[in-house]
Order: sequence, then structure tokens, then C-alpha cells
Amino acid sequence: MRNRSVILSVLFVLMFSAVFSQNIRFRCIQVIDSADVVLYWERNAIPLTYQIEVYASLSLTGTYLSLSTINESDIDSFLHENAQAHLQQHFYYLKASPKNDDPSLPVYYSDTLENLSLVLGRQKGVANLYFKQPMKFATSDSIKLDRKTDGVWDVLQTLHNITYNDTVNDTITFCGKFTYYRIRYDKGGGCENISYAVSDFLTDELPPDLARLDTVNLNQVTQKTELGWERSASADAYGYIIYFFTGIWITIDTLYGAENTFYIDNKYSAENESQAYRIATIDTCLNASPLGDIHNTLFLTASIEKCDSIVFFRWNSYQNMPEGVDSFRIYASVNKGAFNIIASVTGNELKYDYKHVNTAYDYQFFVQAVNKKLGFTSSSNIVDVAFNRNIGNGSVTMRYVSVVDNDYLEIVAHVDDTVEFNDMFLYKSVDNGKSFTFYDKLAKTKQAESYVFEDEKVDVERFNYYYYISLTDECDMEYVFSDTSANILLTEVDGELSYNCMEWTEYPWFASGLEAYEVQRKTQVESDFSLITSKMAGEVTYNDFVWNLSEEGGVFYYKILAVESASSRFQDQSESNTIKIVKEPTSYIPNAFAPDGVNKIFKPVCVYVDADSYDFKIYNRWGELLFQTNDVQTGWDGDFNGKPAPQGVYTYVITYKLDEKKSVVKRGTVLLMR
Repeated sequence: MRNRSVILSVLFVLMFSAVFSQNIRFRCIQVIDSADVVLYWERNAIPLTYQIEVYASLSLTGTYLSLSTINESDIDSFLHENAQAHLQQHFYYLKASPKNDDPSLPVYYSDTLENLSLVLGRQKGVANLYFKQPMKFATSDSIKLDRKTDGVWDVLQTLHNITYNDTVNDTITFCGKFTYYRIRYDKGGGCENISYAVSDFLTDELPPDLARLDTVNLNQVTQKTELGWERSASADAYGYIIYFFTGIWITIDTLYGAENTFYIDNKYSAENESQAYRIATIDTCLNASPLGDIHNTLFLTASIEKCDSIVFFRWNSYQNMPEGVDSFRIYASVNKGAFNIIASVTGNELKYDYKHVNTAYDYQFFVQAVNKKLGFTSSSNIVDVAFNRNIGNGSVTMRYVSVVDNDYLEIVAHVDDTVEFNDMFLYKSVDNGKSFTFYDKLAKTKQAESYVFEDEKVDVERFNYYYYISLTDECDMEYVFSDTSANILLTEVDGELSYNCMEWTEYPWFASGLEAYEVQRKTQVESDFSLITSKMAGEVTYNDFVWNLSEEGGVFYYKILAVESASSRFQDQSESNTIKIVKEPTSYIPNAFAPDGVNKIFKPVCVYVDADSYDFKIYNRWGELLFQTNDVQTGWDGDFNGKPAPQGVYTYVITYKLDEKKSVVKRGTVLLMR
């Protein structure tokens, strides 16, 4: 009987132990706002005769101290006061033992379980959340990370497959809030393990993502600079700051609204210089991103070579267009018409020469940078080009061609001072006007109307030379021509002994017509030319009777003056070359004279004797010089030293030149009678 009782007692203990070991376990451990720890466990299978002891340690393997003994049978939780779980982590286990310390009854222990610990750090707008993997964490388990900002807890992340020591970073996207974090871990005990809610005053300190500036462009209608960009990828993008370069980067505007991606600069004009822009993104906390790439407007300049009909274009490079500039297009508008492409050059070319331009039109041009792949374009300022070529006007008149000093020709033209021209060209012909070649030019002189050329490469005694004048415009294009004019060529023709015969070329070149030809002559005894006759137009010959001038020497000089009509405003004259006509000299010498008789003077009769070389001397029989003269008109009156010479025979010597090499010497005697 006793053995049966023992057996029953053993079976009861084993059954009780099996049931109890399955139910003395933690449901969860939670840290409350006070940083105290609340432990929850299952109590429904613990006999009323058992008590629960709670043990804790600051490390898993450290010394565990008893926190409390709970004798009440209806208690299934424990508050660990002053746990300071915000500063340290605690490890706990439970012990179930008989209240009466009956050694025959077993003592049972729970698993060791720690409170969840979460550490909050921050680094420039990022919350760094550090925690340890729970000891009972399985690969199928998950941990929820919660965040509370405005009194409401939200699940921030659900974490799987975390490492033993894990860190979660929370990028702050709000501005200036007290922020709380906790972690929760549900092991299926009917409640969640919850960490202490760590907190800090957090704000968004990270700059938002930079918005990419696509292009800066001059609107061809308004000539205002326009900027376009892509929206910032940051969810909290709030607006954009527009920067402008004035030697330093200054803010010219701030655009609010993340979707505002277009801006017109109404303050600064890029019509006269290239201007640089860049942008930055701001978020809701007014954090600004770094400044983006520099974009500059295209600035086009144009110069012209009006005479060659060329426009020379130059422009600056475009920086930082996404994926680069493929090409530059040059657009032109004729007389304010529509713009059309006239040329395209590669993206590394910064110039273009537009040739064979119709200079009669006015033009406008701009250049455009192009990226074909992305469809981006950036247009420059508009430049105006007008050739404004001065069209030649007015006329040029040949006034006269005249011989100067029997050496060179003077060619004179007239142009009204209101006529705009660049140069006056002189053309010359040496084949009587059959062909002409350029000879000389004169530039326009302010307020001058008469222009004088001199031609020294002439032989005025042998040839006629023909001339005409042209005017050139500012591009050296000849646009008007004068009439033709030539010099007068005077020549000697054969004639009788008593005449000098001559002829000359006509001078029909005066614009107002010819008044007359003046025939002028000078003898050896005259210092100046004098008018001897006038001839009408068409009369180009003259025979001059000179026998009566035979004693004035044998050399005669002639020239012709063509005189312009009296109705002319200029009253010009054209002088011919000078001819020299030399007559054959001879002399007749008397053999006696009587100062008191009929032949009072002893004078040789000289016909065409060279007066310039004439020398007449009288000697007495002793060889004494009594009289001497170089004047062919002067003779000896028979006196010597103011007294009459005695009657007798005297010797004479007469000398004169025939030409440069030959001279005549005549000697003889003359009888002086008293």
C-alpha cells in the first residue's frame, strides 16, 4: 500500500513539472516613458502555492540580483522601477518556487530575456539608430522601427535579417520637431517587446538634390534671358534660388514651388554681353543645395567687310549644356522678315563667315547652340547688320589738259563738293585714245571742287596724250566717268623765207566749247610771249610773216592757247607745247659811210641773225677797239670817246652763231668819210 502511495506521489510531481515548465515564460518586456521596465509573463499554470522571483543583471553573464518576490497568485507583471533603461540594458529571468520552501517540490526557471535597447545619435540631418539584435531573434522574425513626431506613432521601417549590431539611418525631411523612436519585437507572447522611446529635437539639415539647369536662352521676341531646368529629385524640394554673376555670384530671385522650373530674368539684359547663371535647390527647411553648373548666355558679334559683301560672326562657347553642344546654327532675317537657318557649324566652331551677301538689304542674325539628342537649344542675342553702302552719285568733268613750262602736262578735273566719292582715278592713253591704262589717283578732299594731276612722263613736243577721269565709291568701284581730253600739239611746217608756218591739233574738249585759238609769239629780243592773232574753232594752221622782224634775230618761239567759251564758269585755257623756229641767217655790210652825209651810221644789215650771239666791233688801223655792241639794231656813228673819229679806213669784225656748234666771223674794212 505504501509503495503505491509513493508511486502516485512521483507521478504527480512529474506531471506538475511538465505542465509548469511549459507555462513559466516571459510574454514580453516593455520600457515605459519613465525608463522603468515592465515585465510580463504567463501565470495561469502556476500553482497557487508557488511564488515568483524576479532577477536582473546589467549583462548576460553578470551577477543577477533579486528584484522582488511575488507571492500573489494573480500577479503576472512586474515594474522594475529606477531601471534607467534609457541609459542601460537589463537582462532578466524568472524563478518559480514553493512558498513553503518544500524541498520535495521542484524549482523552475524561465529563459533569460533582455529589454530592447535603442540608442539615438544624429549627424547633420540624419538620425542614427543603433540597437542590438534580441537574443531570441530568428531569421523569420522582424523588428518594427517606429517614429513619433506629432503625437502619433508611425511605423518607419520593418526590419528583417538584421545583423547582431545593426544601425538604421533616418534622413530627416521635416523642420524642427521633437522626434521619438522606438523598436518593437513580437515573439508571439501576446504582447510586444518595446524599447525605451529615445528622442531629440531634429531638423532637416541635409541639402536637397540639385536641380539640373538645362539651358539659358535669349527669347528672340522679348530678348529676355530664360532659364529652364529639371525638377529636383528631392521629395522635400520647395523652390529654387537663381544666381547671377557680376564679378561675384549674387542672388537675383528665389522661386517657390518645386514644380516651378522656368524663369525669366527681367532685370539683367544679355543683349550686349554674355551673362552667367546657376541655380540651387531649397527644401522645406530652406536648406540650399550646392550651386549647380555655370551656364552662360551666347553672345554674338558681327562685323562686315562691306566692299567684299561678307559678314564675320564670332561668339563665345556655351558651357555645361547637358551632353554637350552638337552644333551651332546661324539664323538670318532679311528686312525684318522671318528667321531662317543660313548655316550650321560643329559644336567646337565659334565663328562663321557669311559671304556673297546682298548688301542692298538690312539683316538680323542670331546663333543657336543645339543638343539634338536631348532637344536642348540656347539662342544668342540678335545683332543688326546694315551695309549702308554709299551709292555713287554726281558727275565729274574734265576741265582742261595743258602744257606747263613746255615740260609736263597739267590735267584738271571738276567735281561738285556735294558729290560723295572715295578716289578720283586718272586714265591715260598714248595711242591717240585707242586704249587707256590707269595712271594716278587723288583722294577726295573736303570742300575741294578742282583736282589737279601732273604727268611728267610725257614728251609734249612730239606726242598727244589722252586722258579721262573716273570716280570711285567707298569700295573703290568706279561708277562715273568724265569726257576725254588731250593736250594741244603744235608743230612747224615748211614755209617760205619770209614766213614761219605752223599747225596744231584741235582742242574740242572744253565742256562749254571753244572761244578761239590764240597764237602767241616771242622773238629773241622779247622776254615774253605776245598775242599775234586769234583763230576760230576749226582753224588749226597759221603762217606768220616775219621778214619785217629779220633784224630781231633768227629764232622765233610760238605756242597756242585754246580759250574756253566766254559762257563757261571756269574761263579755262589749254596751252600747247612751245616750238622754236630758226631762220637761216645772213648779213649785208656796206663798205663806206659818211656821218655827216646820207649814210650816217655804219650798221650791217642782218637777216635772221642770232641776236643772242651777235657781236659787232670796230678797230682803227693800230688795232685799238673803237666801238662794240651786241645789239643787231645798233650801228657805229663814227665817234670815239665822244669825239668824231678822223676820216680813214677802219676794220670791223662781226660774229654770230649758226647753231650750237657753228659760228660765223666776218672781217673787213669800211671807209669813214668826212
